[in-house]
Amino acid sequence: MVATDKDLAQASRWARQWLAADGARLAPPFSFTYGGKVGAHACPFAALRAGSEPAERGRALLLSGWRLARDSRRLDAARTRHTLTYSDPATGLVARLEATQYHDYPALEWVVYFENEGARDTPILEDVRALDFTLARNSAGHVGAQHVAKSLCDRHPGPQGLGAVPLLYHADGSHERITDFRPRETALSPGAALAFAPEGGRSSDGVMPYFNVARPDGGGVALAVGWTGQWAASFSCDASGDLTIRAGMERTHLRLHPGEKIRTPRILALFYDGDHMRGQNLLRSIILRHYSPTPGGRPLQPPIAASGATIGFNNVTAANQVQAIGNVVANGLPVNCWWIDAGWSLGGFPLGMGTWDPDPARFPAGLKPVGDAAHQAGLKFLVWFEPERVMPGTWLRENHPEWLLAPANLPPELAYQADWRLLDLGNPAALAWATRNFSAMIGDAGIDIYRHDFNMHPLYYWRADEAADRQGMNEIRYVTGLYDYLDTLAGEHPGLILDNSASGGRRLDLEMVRRCIPLLRTDYLWDPVGAQSMAYALSQWLPLHGQGAVSVDPYDFRSGMGANMVYAFDFYSRESPFWAPLTERIEEHRRLRALFTGDFYPLTPYSTANNVWIAYQFHREDLDEGMALAFRRAESAETSATLHLQGLDPAQSYEVEFVGSGEKRLLSGAELAEGLQLNLPQAPGSAVITYRGRE
Repeated sequence: MVATDKDLAQASRWARQWLAADGARLAPPFSFTYGGKVGAHACPFAALRAGSEPAERGRALLLSGWRLARDSRRLDAARTRHTLTYSDPATGLVARLEATQYHDYPALEWVVYFENEGARDTPILEDVRALDFTLARNSAGHVGAQHVAKSLCDRHPGPQGLGAVPLLYHADGSHERITDFRPRETALSPGAALAFAPEGGRSSDGVMPYFNVARPDGGGVALAVGWTGQWAASFSCDASGDLTIRAGMERTHLRLHPGEKIRTPRILALFYDGDHMRGQNLLRSIILRHYSPTPGGRPLQPPIAASGATIGFNNVTAANQVQAIGNVVANGLPVNCWWIDAGWSLGGFPLGMGTWDPDPARFPAGLKPVGDAAHQAGLKFLVWFEPERVMPGTWLRENHPEWLLAPANLPPELAYQADWRLLDLGNPAALAWATRNFSAMIGDAGIDIYRHDFNMHPLYYWRADEAADRQGMNEIRYVTGLYDYLDTLAGEHPGLILDNSASGGRRLDLEMVRRCIPLLRTDYLWDPVGAQSMAYALSQWLPLHGQGAVSVDPYDFRSGMGANMVYAFDFYSRESPFWAPLTERIEEHRRLRALFTGDFYPLTPYSTANNVWIAYQFHREDLDEGMALAFRRAESAETSATLHLQGLDPAQSYEVEFVGSGEKRLLSGAELAEGLQLNLPQAPGSAVITYRGRE
């Protein structure tokens, strides 16, 4: 999706209001309470209303007595960095906003840092909201510059005179259920108040940290939160229609010691014109262009992997892994990665988490012989780790209990975790050990793809026994330690790809997306209906994710297709009948996989029901080509469906191919938008339709 001049102009106006107001006091898009006073709040395109509540006025007044320093510098053709530094002369607290303005996308991104440069502990810093601004409704009660852009909260006459209102598009997170990533749509009517937070400290556990506010007449703002912990967001529309949006850590109530520095969640705000899917696709596009990992300084190439996990996690050995790699080579399977999942370490999975030596009985020479065999076969080598969880009786539990956090106030459904421990990445000694240990293992074994899993709920560990005046500090130190850990691994091993699992899809915030790709987007595996539904749902937000296949049946296989794939078959049998059909299926995916990073369009309603069709489209505007995937589910009585393709030039001719059938047609973009009739006489059934523009 390419941004228009209108999109870019809208974002530039917001940047001037927040970051570069000429000769005026800036209205930064964050807020906090300090020593009982509220400070720093933006009300874009509008001065505060006459008759504002005293607390609202207090937001502006607190920072008015602080020194402000501004700096702007061009980073490259696409980005300018703006820094606003607010310094409190009374206590030495410094609040620094580091914001990036994009010039190729209508977007602003920022992080707020706090540092105590004074000689004493600060007063209490609390209720820190990295994002806090109001989308103001045009009215005579507002003064200032609100005329420069139409407000998101303008209300216009709707059906039966009820009045149209803004819509909030959002999504469920992962729960290891068929409904993972389910899309949601909620009206932001006057008086509406919505609150969101993940479950248990993993950033997309239960709810996704991505939102899109769309105004009734078109246009809106898409938002992403980057915090791999317990964030919170709220959307509240007052009686007049003004919409206030806030996001940050769920709980902060702390004082900073002299010299201490902390950061807040990263926020991305993207402004767009047109319908809400333009906003979704611009968000996908900027994440792909500016937030996806670039291992070795190159665009990420997601793997097409073969996994031997079908033998059972704790049954893997160096010998059977090398044997399976040999079978993959002998049968010419067109994959580029060998995948070892959980279970290889001493104690097995999950009881061995906390002892990170390869089991000497099963891997007498460690993991290196398997890595060598993979490399000799021309394959990358992927290995699974779960460094943060520590189980009873393991090496870390026995040797470094001082590095471990115990839980408190576990809910009844998590009582089984009471004897688990969390390796405290906020502890400098623990972080140094983890970084040194796992980096050495990556180098020694020749690991090309590091798979990072996390199967516990850290919130109950971070908040255990926190001092009343340090609430939130454990989480801040831990999360920033996690970022240091991952960044160090990537820095010490150029070209290393990082995979993010977390019980399947439960850490998909913007900060993790910047570092990792979710090679398995959920642990709800191998159900075709679930795989279709999740591809449809998650693709509305993220461009790089995948699943895989355990069946060569076209319906099952295509259901799991994405930017990457993992195939979990019995690779230990060289003579198995699946080799030839699996090769055929993989070759089909290899032809298609570059298209998964294009613009996404839903072609049917979302559903997890087994008696419907579901279809969706990916369009590569830069290549003038794309594809539609359609599935007639097992209990659907309808033998045909009409697909209305989107994003096409009505006057352009397209060569359309029905993959696998040999049928090709030449159709115009107008004809494809009007409707492409598709027949699938058998249920379940699937179809892939590709198209390419022709002169």
